[in-house]
Amino acid sequence: MVKTTDNSFEPYGTFYDEPVDIEKLGLTSYEINSTSKKLDQLFFLPCEAYIECSQGTARILISDVPNAGELRTFPVRHHIKLVPDTYFNLVPLSIPLTWKLITPGVGPDTLKLATPYTYQPVSVPFHVRRIIDCWFTRQDGPCNVIKPASRSYELLYVYEGSMNVSLSSGNCSMQAHDLILYRADAVSLSIESSCSYLTVIFDVNQRKTLHILNHLFHCTSEMQQVLWKLLIESFEHSYYTRTLLVCYLQETLLLLLQFYETVSHQTLLSDSHSSRNDLLSEILAYMNNRIAEPITIEEICHEFFISRSSLQALFKTHLNTSPKNYLLNIKLQKSKELIRENQYTISEIAYMLGFSSIHYFSRLFKKYFNTTPSAYVKKISESQNIPKNQ
Repeated sequence: MVKTTDNSFEPYGTFYDEPVDIEKLGLTSYEINSTSKKLDQLFFLPCEAYIECSQGTARILISDVPNAGELRTFPVRHHIKLVPDTYFNLVPLSIPLTWKLITPGVGPDTLKLATPYTYQPVSVPFHVRRIIDCWFTRQDGPCNVIKPASRSYELLYVYEGSMNVSLSSGNCSMQAHDLILYRADAVSLSIESSCSYLTVIFDVNQRKTLHILNHLFHCTSEMQQVLWKLLIESFEHSYYTRTLLVCYLQETLLLLLQFYETVSHQTLLSDSHSSRNDLLSEILAYMNNRIAEPITIEEICHEFFISRSSLQALFKTHLNTSPKNYLLNIKLQKSKELIRENQYTISEIAYMLGFSSIHYFSRLFKKYFNTTPSAYVKKISESQNIPKNQ
């Protein structure tokens, strides 16, 4: 009955298909309904246990030590038999999630997480909203092309030959398999002999401008293969053509972002690099403007088209802290300011600043300032001789 489907899960248990016979084995079943994707506790059992989902899809959050930093997640595609001394909980991917915890008559203990865990599904930083036009041009002799400024993005990819491109940011010479992306800019193309090139005009659903504009890229073989599919599809007129064009363009742009991130990671972290300092200033302003919102590091990465590792390195290099700690720090500093204003209760302040609960807020406040919010309220009220918040 029992089978292992993922070797990395072996330290925690095994997967199986057929439900266990509860009566035959003398087991006890506990039915659990999970209604939130944010988890604030783990279950713990000193004995073997079984998990069987009867409704919904989930991932299991699991560890063999009571340390949030060691938590791992695995997809729940079968029933699960856990080894003894395991810390776990199920993260519902669909709500409601109903599951059974089956044990040999022993109920689970619970462990409170210092920081609630929220599963982040796979997402992309932007979507191609529409392709306005896409065409392939073969020019066999000298010519000059003037393109007016446009609010849409334009991608230019040289397939064969060469051309000179003039933008407001400067001039560049494009050779075979070079690519450039620009927007809201008049452009002049100059071809001296012959050139074959692909042009795509499009919009994205992102308010913030893509930061890879006006950079000349020499495409990797992977990019070239995707662009070839885009080029070929531009000649087709099937029912699926428009959808495929969007898919291929989306893949091209993501590969460009990934490539740009990789080659510029070390250079852009330099203290002397003004554009990176400007980026840090923008991120800090974004955090401060949304101090009352429960924003995540993932949202910041998506907003500024930066990987989690680069964001971490950027904060470590310039501020000697992590993005998460910086965000918590400004929230807690703001909480002290609100407490001094004496206009809101502690519960209201915790809610206003996006904390999941007053208990979580109080623990962090005590950790950072070595006093509780209530004690700080009392201290402020005594120093000002005013009624204290409750």
